[in-house]
Amino acid sequence: MNPYLKQYRQTQIETAPKEEILLMLYDGAVRFLLQAKEGFAEKNIEKQHNNIIKVQNIITEFESTLDMEAGGEFAKNLFNLYEFMSAQLLIANVKKDERALDIVIKHMTSLRDTWREAIKNFKASGQSLSQNEVDKYQSADDDSIDSDEEDDDDDNTIGEYIL
Repeated sequence: MNPYLKQYRQTQIETAPKEEILLMLYDGAVRFLLQAKEGFAEKNIEKQHNNIIKVQNIITEFESTLDMEAGGEFAKNLFNLYEFMSAQLLIANVKKDERALDIVIKHMTSLRDTWREAIKNFKASGQSLSQNEVDKYQSADDDSIDSDEEDDDDDNTIGEYIL
C-alpha cells in the first residue's frame, strides 16, 4: 500500500471521534460479511474465509473494549451476542454453512443501524461521546501506535477494517 495513503488512513482513525470509529467498524463488518456472502455465491473459499476472519477480528475488538463493570447488564448481553455471532462465523467458515453467515449479517446490520440511530440522537441533543463519562476508556494500545514505525501490509491494524 502507498505509504502516504496508509499514513492518511491512520491519521483519519486517530483523529475521528470514537463514535465514528465504532460506526466505521460496524460498516466494515457488514461490508466484509456481504463480501463473504459473495464468496459463497462464487464458490470462492478464500474470499469466504478471509472476510469471515476480518469480521471475527472486529468482533474481538468490540468484545475487548466493552466495560463490563460500567455497562452492567447491557454490556453482558452485548458480549453474549458477540460470542453468538463469533460461533456462527466459525460454523459458516468451517462447515461452509451460508445460513450461519446470514444470521450474523442480520444481527450485525441490526446492531450497526441501532448504534447509528443512537449516536445520531445523542449528537442531536448537542452532545458528543468525547465530552461524557462514557468515553473515559483509554486503551493501553494507544501508546503502542507510533507513526514513525514501519508497518507491514499484512499487519492487523484497525484501519484495515474500517476504511
